[in-house]
Amino acid sequence: MVAAFLIVLVPAMVVMLALPIGLRWRAPDPLVRAVYLFHRSGEPVAMVASDRLPPFAAKDLEPIVGSVRDFAEAGFPARQGSDVTSVRFDEESLVGVRGVDVNVCAILRGRSTAEVRRDLIQFIRAFEGRNEGRLDTWQDACRFAGEATDALSPLLAAA
Repeated sequence: MVAAFLIVLVPAMVVMLALPIGLRWRAPDPLVRAVYLFHRSGEPVAMVASDRLPPFAAKDLEPIVGSVRDFAEAGFPARQGSDVTSVRFDEESLVGVRGVDVNVCAILRGRSTAEVRRDLIQFIRAFEGRNEGRLDTWQDACRFAGEATDALSPLLAAA
């Protein structure tokens, strides 16, 4: 009878001890702070931002804003569908994806960028696919700013 009790008790104890360790070792999900959409000319088209995260410290803001500006101003179109760029700061990362007509970049807290990168690539492909031939100029792209904002908003909640 004691042996049967131990057969049940020991695996339960192992699971109870392993769960907190596994939760501690698991990397936190990245939290997207903001997502920006630019026309290939470098002009902004749409932006969404999270209100769940505290604002940047003043000393951290300048390099991040500079990186977003550099990404937007280097407005050359992607060669084959999309080009991906990543820049890391202390606890923040910038992930940018260049499409043929528009570019999108996200600033996120955390170093795990794979999920956000995948979501941005999917966004670029879907957005440019739906609006093919209608994003030639910045003015044309701005006509779809509402659609872009609606499509970018879930990226804040997903991460």
